[in-house]
Amino acid sequence: PESVQRIGVALVKDHCHSVPVAFDKAPDARIGAILNSSPAQTRDSVLEGLGVDDPVFADSVRKSIFTFKDIPLRLIPTDVPACIRGIPPEVLATAVAGALAGDAELVATAEFILENISQRMAGQIREEADEQGPIKAKVAEEATRDLSSAVRALADAGTITLITENEDEVDSP
Repeated sequence: PESVQRIGVALVKDHCHSVPVAFDKAPDARIGAILNSSPAQTRDSVLEGLGVDDPVFADSVRKSIFTFKDIPLRLIPTDVPACIRGIPPEVLATAVAGALAGDAELVATAEFILENISQRMAGQIREEADEQGPIKAKVAEEATRDLSSAVRALADAGTITLITENEDEVDSP
């Protein structure tokens, strides 16, 4: 009985003792958060290097990244108005203008945003984007990063939910 009691006390102590952790998120999520705010060229370079060294970890990091190009793939269309509500109009117009002048994925993202808001607002944004003329790549990238950061912040706060990349499941942060 004494041995059983000592074992029980040891198990209770061990069970009730929480181990302090330095980080609340996994390494792939932390690196993904850093890369979310990094320029696209840096992000692509880091992911390429990770892919060479550790393809499994690189894939996990890729899944935790949320960029402007991910918006049509992971955002529920009815959440678009909530996502752009907090974005200053000039930033939104700059993001759309830069995206419409970019590659096919950027154009598709801009069109996804414009298709899922009121026609009147979409027309105003298109007009403001046209008035801006050509946008410098760095300015456009900053605006698109601001927009994707706002979407991610809403998802992290639980205000909206994101669709997982692999399935039609909802990803709640």
